Amino acid sequence: MTEAAALEATPSHSPLDAAAASVLAPSRSAIDASVRPVVIGLFLTATVWLLVSTILGALAAVKLHHPDFLNFSFLTYGRLAPAAENTFVFGWCGAAALGVGAWIIARTSGRVSPGHTLAAFGAVLWNGGVLVGLVATLGGWMRPLNGLESPIASYLMFFAGLALFSMWVLLTFHDDEHHSLAAMFIIAAFVWLGLSLLTGNLLIVTNSVTGVVQQIVAAWTAGAVTRLFLVPLALGAACYVVPKVTGAPIIAGSFARVMFWMYFFCAGLSLAAKVPGDLLPLWLGATAASASILIVVPVAALVYILLASAGASHHGAGSPSLRFTIFGCGGLVLSSLLIALASLRSVDSVVRFTLFDAGIQSLLVHVSVTMVLFGAIYYMMPRLSECEWLSSSLISFHFLGAAYGSSMAVGMLLLSGLAAGEAISEGASSFQQVMEVGSSYFWGNSISFVFVLAAHAAFGLHFLLMALKIGQPAGEPTLLRAGSEH
Repeated sequence: MTEAAALEATPSHSPLDAAAASVLAPSRSAIDASVRPVVIGLFLTATVWLLVSTILGALAAVKLHHPDFLNFSFLTYGRLAPAAENTFVFGWCGAAALGVGAWIIARTSGRVSPGHTLAAFGAVLWNGGVLVGLVATLGGWMRPLNGLESPIASYLMFFAGLALFSMWVLLTFHDDEHHSLAAMFIIAAFVWLGLSLLTGNLLIVTNSVTGVVQQIVAAWTAGAVTRLFLVPLALGAACYVVPKVTGAPIIAGSFARVMFWMYFFCAGLSLAAKVPGDLLPLWLGATAASASILIVVPVAALVYILLASAGASHHGAGSPSLRFTIFGCGGLVLSSLLIALASLRSVDSVVRFTLFDAGIQSLLVHVSVTMVLFGAIYYMMPRLSECEWLSSSLISFHFLGAAYGSSMAVGMLLLSGLAAGEAISEGASSFQQVMEVGSSYFWGNSISFVFVLAAHAAFGLHFLLMALKIGQPAGEPTLLRAGSEH
Protein backbone atom coordinates (compact mmCIF):
# COMPACT_ATOMS: atom_id res chain seq x y z
CA MET A 1 0.00 0.00 0.00
CA THR A 2 1.29 3.47 -0.80
CA GLU A 3 1.95 6.02 1.91
CA ALA A 4 -0.96 8.22 0.89
CA ALA A 5 -3.36 5.29 0.98
CA ALA A 6 -2.05 4.14 4.32
CA LEU A 7 -2.63 7.52 5.90
CA GLU A 8 -6.37 7.18 6.32
CA ALA A 9 -7.49 3.92 4.75
CA THR A 10 -8.51 0.85 6.75
CA PRO A 11 -7.07 -2.31 5.15
CA SER A 12 -9.51 -4.95 4.00
CA HIS A 13 -9.11 -8.39 2.47
CA SER A 14 -12.32 -8.85 0.51
CA PRO A 15 -15.11 -6.78 -1.05
CA LEU A 16 -17.34 -7.77 1.87
CA ASP A 17 -14.73 -6.64 4.40
CA ALA A 18 -14.29 -3.37 2.51
CA ALA A 19 -18.04 -2.73 2.51
CA ALA A 20 -18.30 -3.50 6.23
CA ALA A 21 -15.33 -1.27 6.98
CA SER A 22 -16.84 1.62 5.06
CA VAL A 23 -20.01 1.33 7.11
CA LEU A 24 -18.37 0.83 10.51
CA ALA A 25 -15.50 3.31 10.13
CA PRO A 26 -16.25 6.79 11.48
CA SER A 27 -16.36 9.64 9.00
CA ARG A 28 -13.62 12.23 8.90
CA SER A 29 -16.03 14.86 10.18
CA ALA A 30 -16.83 12.64 13.19
CA ILE A 31 -13.12 12.18 13.91
CA ASP A 32 -12.51 15.92 13.64
CA ALA A 33 -15.46 16.67 15.92
CA SER A 34 -14.12 14.30 18.58
CA VAL A 35 -10.78 16.11 18.86
CA ARG A 36 -11.97 19.62 17.98
CA PRO A 37 -12.28 21.14 21.51
CA VAL A 38 -8.86 19.95 22.66
CA VAL A 39 -6.95 20.71 19.47
CA ILE A 40 -8.43 24.18 18.94
CA GLY A 41 -7.91 24.94 22.63
CA LEU A 42 -4.24 24.00 22.33
CA PHE A 43 -3.87 26.12 19.20
CA LEU A 44 -5.47 29.10 20.97
CA THR A 45 -3.10 28.91 23.94
CA ALA A 46 -0.17 28.28 21.60
CA THR A 47 -1.03 31.44 19.67
CA VAL A 48 -1.13 33.45 22.89
CA TRP A 49 2.29 32.13 23.90
CA LEU A 50 3.55 32.86 20.38
CA LEU A 51 2.68 36.54 20.74
CA VAL A 52 4.00 36.74 24.32
CA SER A 53 7.32 35.11 23.43
CA THR A 54 7.72 37.30 20.34
CA ILE A 55 7.24 40.46 22.43
CA LEU A 56 9.72 39.19 25.03
CA GLY A 57 12.17 38.27 22.28
CA ALA A 58 11.88 41.74 20.75
CA LEU A 59 12.62 43.32 24.15
CA ALA A 60 15.62 41.02 24.61
CA ALA A 61 16.92 41.98 21.16
CA VAL A 62 16.67 45.68 22.01
CA LYS A 63 18.45 45.07 25.32
CA LEU A 64 21.48 43.74 23.45
CA HIS A 65 22.33 47.21 22.13
CA HIS A 66 20.32 49.43 24.50
CA PRO A 67 20.52 47.80 27.97
CA ASP A 68 18.97 50.81 29.77
CA PHE A 69 15.69 50.47 27.86
CA LEU A 70 12.88 49.69 30.35
CA ASN A 71 15.39 49.47 33.17
CA PHE A 72 13.58 47.09 35.53
CA SER A 73 15.14 44.13 37.31
CA PHE A 74 12.68 41.65 35.78
CA LEU A 75 13.36 42.95 32.27
CA THR A 76 17.13 42.49 32.12
CA TYR A 77 18.55 40.59 29.16
CA GLY A 78 19.62 37.71 31.40
CA ARG A 79 15.98 37.10 32.29
CA LEU A 80 14.24 38.13 29.08
CA ALA A 81 16.27 35.89 26.76
CA PRO A 82 15.61 32.55 28.53
CA ALA A 83 12.01 33.57 29.29
CA ALA A 84 11.35 34.34 25.61
CA GLU A 85 13.05 31.16 24.36
CA ASN A 86 11.42 28.78 26.85
CA THR A 87 7.99 30.34 26.30
CA PHE A 88 8.45 29.99 22.54
CA VAL A 89 9.71 26.38 22.70
CA PHE A 90 7.24 25.01 25.26
CA GLY A 91 4.38 27.49 24.94
CA TRP A 92 4.08 27.96 21.19
CA CYS A 93 5.95 25.02 19.66
CA GLY A 94 5.08 22.53 22.40
CA ALA A 95 1.35 23.26 22.63
CA ALA A 96 0.94 23.54 18.86
CA ALA A 97 2.88 20.29 18.36
CA LEU A 98 0.62 18.45 20.81
CA GLY A 99 -2.46 19.62 18.91
CA VAL A 100 -1.00 18.78 15.51
CA GLY A 101 0.14 15.36 16.68
CA ALA A 102 -3.21 14.47 18.25
CA TRP A 103 -5.17 15.39 15.13
CA ILE A 104 -2.88 13.50 12.76
CA ILE A 105 -2.92 10.39 14.96
CA ALA A 106 -6.73 10.48 15.06
CA ARG A 107 -6.92 10.89 11.27
CA THR A 108 -4.35 8.20 10.45
CA SER A 109 -5.93 5.78 12.94
CA GLY A 110 -9.45 6.45 11.64
CA ARG A 111 -10.86 6.42 15.17
CA VAL A 112 -12.98 8.79 17.25
CA SER A 113 -11.18 9.98 20.40
CA PRO A 114 -12.49 8.53 23.71
CA GLY A 115 -13.64 11.73 25.46
CA HIS A 116 -11.69 14.84 26.40
CA THR A 117 -10.99 14.60 30.14
CA LEU A 118 -7.44 13.26 30.00
CA ALA A 119 -6.43 15.57 27.16
CA ALA A 120 -8.01 18.63 28.80
CA PHE A 121 -6.19 18.05 32.10
CA GLY A 122 -2.98 17.38 30.20
CA ALA A 123 -3.30 20.61 28.20
CA VAL A 124 -4.00 22.62 31.38
CA LEU A 125 -0.94 21.17 33.11
CA TRP A 126 1.24 21.81 30.08
CA ASN A 127 0.19 25.45 29.82
CA GLY A 128 0.49 25.79 33.59
CA GLY A 129 4.10 24.66 33.30
CA VAL A 130 4.73 27.36 30.69
CA LEU A 131 3.22 30.03 32.97
CA VAL A 132 5.20 28.87 36.02
CA GLY A 133 8.41 28.87 34.00
CA LEU A 134 7.74 32.35 32.60
CA VAL A 135 6.95 33.93 35.98
CA ALA A 136 9.88 32.20 37.70
CA THR A 137 12.37 33.17 35.00
CA LEU A 138 11.34 36.82 34.95
CA GLY A 139 11.38 36.79 38.76
CA GLY A 140 14.96 35.53 38.83
CA TRP A 141 14.29 32.01 40.13
CA MET A 142 16.31 30.21 37.49
CA ARG A 143 18.55 27.16 37.36
CA PRO A 144 22.09 27.70 36.00
CA LEU A 145 21.51 25.25 33.14
CA ASN A 146 21.36 26.42 29.54
CA GLY A 147 17.97 25.52 28.08
CA LEU A 148 16.66 24.29 31.46
CA GLU A 149 16.40 27.60 33.29
CA SER A 150 12.81 27.08 34.46
CA PRO A 151 12.32 25.59 37.96
CA ILE A 152 11.80 21.87 38.39
CA ALA A 153 8.09 22.43 39.16
CA SER A 154 7.62 23.65 35.59
CA TYR A 155 9.12 20.48 34.11
CA LEU A 156 7.12 18.26 36.45
CA MET A 157 3.98 19.93 35.12
CA PHE A 158 5.19 19.41 31.56
CA PHE A 159 5.77 15.71 32.22
CA ALA A 160 2.45 15.20 34.00
CA GLY A 161 0.57 17.05 31.25
CA LEU A 162 2.38 15.12 28.53
CA ALA A 163 1.68 11.81 30.28
CA LEU A 164 -2.07 12.48 30.44
CA PHE A 165 -2.17 13.80 26.88
CA SER A 166 -0.16 10.87 25.55
CA MET A 167 -2.52 8.41 27.23
CA TRP A 168 -5.40 10.07 25.37
CA VAL A 169 -3.50 9.93 22.09
CA LEU A 170 -2.58 6.26 22.59
CA LEU A 171 -6.21 5.40 23.33
CA THR A 172 -7.04 6.90 19.94
CA PHE A 173 -4.07 5.35 18.13
CA HIS A 174 -4.72 2.24 16.05
CA ASP A 175 -1.71 0.31 14.80
CA ASP A 176 -1.57 -2.17 11.95
CA GLU A 177 0.90 -3.43 9.40
CA HIS A 178 0.31 -0.32 7.26
CA HIS A 179 1.09 2.35 9.87
CA SER A 180 2.09 5.63 8.27
CA LEU A 181 5.44 7.37 8.43
CA ALA A 182 3.73 10.44 9.90
CA ALA A 183 2.33 8.43 12.82
CA MET A 184 5.74 6.81 13.41
CA PHE A 185 7.44 10.19 13.79
CA ILE A 186 4.72 11.60 16.05
CA ILE A 187 4.48 8.63 18.42
CA ALA A 188 8.29 8.45 18.67
CA ALA A 189 8.44 12.19 19.40
CA PHE A 190 5.93 11.88 22.24
CA VAL A 191 7.82 8.94 23.76
CA TRP A 192 11.23 10.60 23.56
CA LEU A 193 9.98 13.86 25.08
CA GLY A 194 8.50 12.01 28.05
CA LEU A 195 11.70 10.05 28.64
CA SER A 196 13.95 13.09 28.39
CA LEU A 197 11.80 15.31 30.64
CA LEU A 198 11.58 12.63 33.32
CA THR A 199 15.03 11.04 33.35
CA GLY A 200 17.11 14.16 32.68
CA ASN A 201 15.46 16.40 35.27
CA LEU A 202 15.26 13.57 37.79
CA LEU A 203 18.99 12.94 37.58
CA ILE A 204 19.75 16.65 37.95
CA VAL A 205 17.35 17.52 40.77
CA THR A 206 18.36 14.50 42.89
CA ASN A 207 22.07 15.31 42.41
CA SER A 208 22.59 11.82 41.01
CA VAL A 209 25.05 13.37 38.57
CA THR A 210 27.52 16.17 39.23
CA GLY A 211 30.26 18.08 37.47
CA VAL A 212 30.87 17.27 33.82
CA VAL A 213 28.31 14.47 33.82
CA GLN A 214 25.63 16.91 34.99
CA GLN A 215 26.47 19.23 32.10
CA ILE A 216 26.20 16.31 29.67
CA VAL A 217 22.82 15.28 31.08
CA ALA A 218 21.57 18.88 31.02
CA ALA A 219 22.69 19.34 27.40
CA TRP A 220 21.04 16.07 26.37
CA THR A 221 17.78 16.92 28.17
CA ALA A 222 17.54 20.44 26.74
CA GLY A 223 18.53 19.34 23.25
CA ALA A 224 16.10 16.42 23.29
CA VAL A 225 13.14 18.80 23.45
CA THR A 226 14.16 20.24 20.10
CA ARG A 227 15.83 17.38 18.22
CA LEU A 228 13.91 14.40 19.62
CA PHE A 229 10.47 16.02 19.93
CA LEU A 230 9.92 19.16 17.87
CA VAL A 231 11.94 18.22 14.78
CA PRO A 232 10.53 14.65 14.50
CA LEU A 233 7.02 15.96 15.01
CA ALA A 234 7.60 18.59 12.32
CA LEU A 235 8.83 15.85 9.98
CA GLY A 236 5.76 13.77 10.82
CA ALA A 237 3.46 16.71 10.11
CA ALA A 238 5.23 17.33 6.79
CA CYS A 239 4.90 13.63 5.88
CA TYR A 240 1.14 13.97 6.40
CA VAL A 241 0.47 17.40 4.88
CA VAL A 242 2.53 17.09 1.68
CA PRO A 243 0.80 13.93 0.33
CA LYS A 244 -2.62 15.23 1.33
CA VAL A 245 -2.19 18.58 -0.39
CA THR A 246 -0.53 17.28 -3.56
CA GLY A 247 -2.46 14.02 -3.83
CA ALA A 248 0.82 12.22 -4.60
CA PRO A 249 2.06 9.35 -2.40
CA ILE A 250 5.41 9.58 -0.64
CA ILE A 251 7.95 7.90 -2.89
CA ALA A 252 10.51 5.42 -1.54
CA GLY A 253 8.44 4.64 1.55
CA SER A 254 10.73 1.79 2.70
CA PHE A 255 13.82 3.99 2.36
CA ALA A 256 12.05 6.76 4.31
CA ARG A 257 11.50 4.34 7.18
CA VAL A 258 15.21 3.52 7.24
CA MET A 259 15.90 7.26 7.47
CA PHE A 260 13.43 7.43 10.37
CA TRP A 261 15.56 5.04 12.43
CA MET A 262 18.80 6.68 11.34
CA TYR A 263 17.53 10.10 12.39
CA PHE A 264 16.75 9.06 15.96
CA PHE A 265 20.01 7.13 16.26
CA CYS A 266 22.08 10.15 15.20
CA ALA A 267 19.99 12.74 17.06
CA GLY A 268 20.37 10.93 20.38
CA LEU A 269 24.15 10.72 20.02
CA SER A 270 24.61 14.28 18.75
CA LEU A 271 23.11 16.07 21.76
CA ALA A 272 26.32 15.92 23.78
CA ALA A 273 27.97 18.14 21.14
CA LYS A 274 26.40 21.13 22.92
CA VAL A 275 28.80 20.61 25.84
CA PRO A 276 32.15 22.44 25.40
CA GLY A 277 34.58 19.96 23.90
CA ASP A 278 37.24 20.53 26.59
CA LEU A 279 34.86 19.10 29.20
CA LEU A 280 34.06 15.89 27.32
CA PRO A 281 36.06 12.67 27.09
CA LEU A 282 37.67 12.48 23.67
CA TRP A 283 35.60 9.45 22.58
CA LEU A 284 32.31 11.11 23.57
CA GLY A 285 33.18 14.38 21.85
CA ALA A 286 34.19 12.54 18.67
CA THR A 287 31.00 10.44 18.76
CA ALA A 288 28.78 13.50 19.22
CA ALA A 289 30.55 15.39 16.44
CA SER A 290 30.28 12.42 14.07
CA ALA A 291 26.57 12.02 14.83
CA SER A 292 26.03 15.75 14.24
CA ILE A 293 27.53 15.32 10.77
CA LEU A 294 25.72 12.08 9.97
CA ILE A 295 22.31 13.52 10.90
CA VAL A 296 22.47 15.55 7.69
CA VAL A 297 21.86 12.31 5.77
CA PRO A 298 18.40 11.37 7.16
CA VAL A 299 17.17 14.96 7.28
CA ALA A 300 18.25 15.75 3.73
CA ALA A 301 16.94 12.40 2.47
CA LEU A 302 13.53 12.83 4.09
CA VAL A 303 13.18 16.40 2.83
CA TYR A 304 14.25 15.33 -0.67
CA ILE A 305 11.63 12.56 -0.62
CA LEU A 306 8.96 15.08 0.40
CA LEU A 307 10.03 17.57 -2.29
CA ALA A 308 10.18 14.85 -4.94
CA SER A 309 6.73 13.66 -3.92
CA ALA A 310 5.38 17.20 -4.13
CA GLY A 311 7.11 17.80 -7.46
CA ALA A 312 5.49 14.71 -8.96
CA SER A 313 2.09 16.42 -8.71
CA HIS A 314 0.70 19.58 -10.26
CA HIS A 315 -1.75 20.05 -7.38
CA GLY A 316 -1.28 22.31 -4.39
CA ALA A 317 0.68 25.10 -6.08
CA GLY A 318 -1.34 27.77 -4.27
CA SER A 319 -1.77 25.91 -0.99
CA PRO A 320 -0.74 27.98 2.07
CA SER A 321 -0.08 24.81 4.06
CA LEU A 322 2.28 23.46 1.39
CA ARG A 323 4.18 26.75 1.09
CA PHE A 324 4.82 27.01 4.83
CA THR A 325 5.71 23.32 5.07
CA ILE A 326 8.21 23.36 2.21
CA PHE A 327 9.87 26.51 3.56
CA GLY A 328 10.20 24.89 6.99
CA CYS A 329 11.64 21.71 5.48
CA GLY A 330 14.27 23.76 3.67
CA GLY A 331 15.18 25.33 7.00
CA LEU A 332 15.59 21.87 8.51
CA VAL A 333 18.20 20.94 5.92
CA LEU A 334 20.09 24.22 6.35
CA SER A 335 20.06 23.96 10.15
CA SER A 336 21.37 20.38 9.94
CA LEU A 337 24.24 21.54 7.74
CA LEU A 338 25.09 24.36 10.16
CA ILE A 339 24.93 21.96 13.14
CA ALA A 340 27.36 19.68 11.32
CA LEU A 341 29.63 22.64 10.56
CA ALA A 342 29.58 23.89 14.16
CA SER A 343 30.47 20.42 15.46
CA LEU A 344 33.88 20.58 13.77
CA ARG A 345 36.54 21.38 16.32
CA SER A 346 38.14 24.04 14.10
CA VAL A 347 34.83 25.90 13.79
CA ASP A 348 33.72 25.34 17.39
CA SER A 349 36.94 26.87 18.72
CA VAL A 350 36.09 30.10 16.87
CA VAL A 351 32.35 30.51 17.53
CA ARG A 352 32.03 28.76 20.92
CA PHE A 353 31.56 31.91 23.03
CA THR A 354 29.45 33.83 20.53
CA LEU A 355 25.83 34.00 19.37
CA PHE A 356 26.47 31.56 16.52
CA ASP A 357 24.83 28.67 18.39
CA ALA A 358 21.88 30.93 19.21
CA GLY A 359 21.51 31.58 15.48
CA ILE A 360 21.44 27.84 14.71
CA GLN A 361 18.88 27.26 17.46
CA SER A 362 16.77 30.10 16.12
CA LEU A 363 16.94 28.66 12.60
CA LEU A 364 15.91 25.24 13.87
CA VAL A 365 13.03 26.37 16.11
CA HIS A 366 11.90 29.82 14.95
CA VAL A 367 12.13 29.07 11.23
CA SER A 368 12.05 25.34 10.53
CA VAL A 369 9.74 23.89 13.19
CA THR A 370 7.56 26.98 13.40
CA MET A 371 6.90 27.22 9.66
CA VAL A 372 5.96 23.53 9.46
CA LEU A 373 3.58 23.98 12.42
CA PHE A 374 2.02 26.97 10.67
CA GLY A 375 1.57 24.86 7.56
CA ALA A 376 -0.11 22.09 9.53
CA ILE A 377 -2.46 24.55 11.25
CA TYR A 378 -3.40 26.12 7.91
CA TYR A 379 -4.31 22.64 6.68
CA MET A 380 -6.14 21.52 9.81
CA MET A 381 -8.23 24.51 10.83
CA PRO A 382 -10.63 24.48 7.82
CA ARG A 383 -11.43 20.87 8.71
CA LEU A 384 -11.85 21.62 12.40
CA SER A 385 -13.81 24.87 12.09
CA GLU A 386 -15.77 23.78 8.99
CA CYS A 387 -15.05 27.03 7.18
CA GLU A 388 -12.18 28.32 5.06
CA TRP A 389 -9.61 30.97 5.92
CA LEU A 390 -11.05 34.44 5.49
CA SER A 391 -8.28 36.20 3.56
CA SER A 392 -5.50 35.00 1.26
CA SER A 393 -3.89 38.44 1.68
CA LEU A 394 -3.51 37.91 5.43
CA ILE A 395 -1.94 34.51 4.78
CA SER A 396 0.50 36.01 2.26
CA PHE A 397 1.37 38.81 4.70
CA HIS A 398 1.95 36.25 7.43
CA PHE A 399 4.18 34.09 5.25
CA LEU A 400 6.31 36.97 3.94
CA GLY A 401 6.67 38.62 7.35
CA ALA A 402 7.52 35.38 9.16
CA ALA A 403 9.86 34.09 6.45
CA TYR A 404 11.72 37.36 5.94
CA GLY A 405 11.78 38.47 9.57
CA SER A 406 12.86 35.16 11.11
CA SER A 407 15.45 34.57 8.39
CA MET A 408 16.83 38.05 8.95
CA ALA A 409 17.09 37.43 12.70
CA VAL A 410 18.93 34.16 12.08
CA GLY A 411 21.30 35.83 9.64
CA MET A 412 22.14 38.62 12.07
CA LEU A 413 22.90 36.18 14.89
CA LEU A 414 25.08 33.99 12.67
CA LEU A 415 27.01 36.96 11.25
CA SER A 416 27.46 38.42 14.74
CA GLY A 417 28.81 35.10 15.96
CA LEU A 418 31.24 34.76 13.05
CA ALA A 419 32.48 38.35 13.40
CA ALA A 420 32.95 38.10 17.17
CA GLY A 421 34.57 34.68 16.86
CA GLU A 422 37.06 35.94 14.31
CA ALA A 423 37.93 38.86 16.58
CA ILE A 424 38.45 36.48 19.52
CA SER A 425 40.64 34.12 17.48
CA GLU A 426 42.97 36.98 16.51
CA GLY A 427 44.07 37.20 20.13
CA ALA A 428 45.03 40.87 20.01
CA SER A 429 41.45 42.17 20.31
CA SER A 430 40.24 43.41 23.68
CA PHE A 431 36.91 42.39 25.17
CA GLN A 432 35.49 45.81 24.27
CA GLN A 433 36.60 45.44 20.65
CA VAL A 434 35.06 41.98 20.41
CA MET A 435 31.76 43.31 21.76
CA GLU A 436 31.78 46.21 19.30
CA VAL A 437 32.35 43.89 16.35
CA GLY A 438 29.59 41.49 17.39
CA SER A 439 27.12 44.20 18.37
CA SER A 440 27.22 45.82 14.93
CA TYR A 441 24.58 43.26 13.87
CA PHE A 442 22.27 43.73 16.85
CA TRP A 443 20.25 46.51 15.24
CA GLY A 444 19.40 44.25 12.33
CA ASN A 445 18.25 41.60 14.79
CA SER A 446 15.96 44.10 16.50
CA ILE A 447 14.50 45.33 13.21
CA SER A 448 13.72 41.74 12.20
CA PHE A 449 11.31 41.49 15.13
CA VAL A 450 9.18 44.24 13.60
CA PHE A 451 8.41 41.92 10.68
CA VAL A 452 8.03 38.86 12.89
CA LEU A 453 5.71 40.56 15.37
CA ALA A 454 3.52 41.96 12.58
CA ALA A 455 3.35 38.53 10.92
CA HIS A 456 2.47 36.74 14.15
CA ALA A 457 -0.16 39.36 15.00
CA ALA A 458 -1.75 38.80 11.58
CA PHE A 459 -1.76 35.06 12.17
CA GLY A 460 -3.24 35.52 15.64
CA LEU A 461 -6.09 37.65 14.29
CA HIS A 462 -6.74 35.27 11.40
CA PHE A 463 -6.71 32.24 13.68
CA LEU A 464 -9.11 33.87 16.14
CA LEU A 465 -11.55 34.50 13.30
CA MET A 466 -11.28 30.84 12.28
CA ALA A 467 -11.79 29.66 15.86
CA LEU A 468 -14.98 31.78 15.95
CA LYS A 469 -15.97 30.28 12.57
CA ILE A 470 -15.74 33.66 10.86
CA GLY A 471 -14.39 32.79 7.44
CA GLN A 472 -15.37 31.87 3.94
CA PRO A 473 -18.00 29.15 3.54
CA ALA A 474 -16.60 25.66 3.43
CA GLY A 475 -16.06 24.39 -0.09
CA GLU A 476 -13.47 26.21 -2.18
CA PRO A 477 -10.20 26.52 -0.24
CA THR A 478 -8.49 29.86 0.33
CA LEU A 479 -5.48 29.75 -1.98
CA LEU A 480 -2.55 32.08 -2.48
CA ARG A 481 -3.01 32.09 -6.25
CA ALA A 482 -6.26 31.96 -8.15
CA GLY A 483 -6.88 28.81 -10.08
CA SER A 484 -4.65 26.56 -7.97
CA GLU A 485 -5.90 23.37 -6.42
CA HIS A 486 -5.57 22.49 -2.74
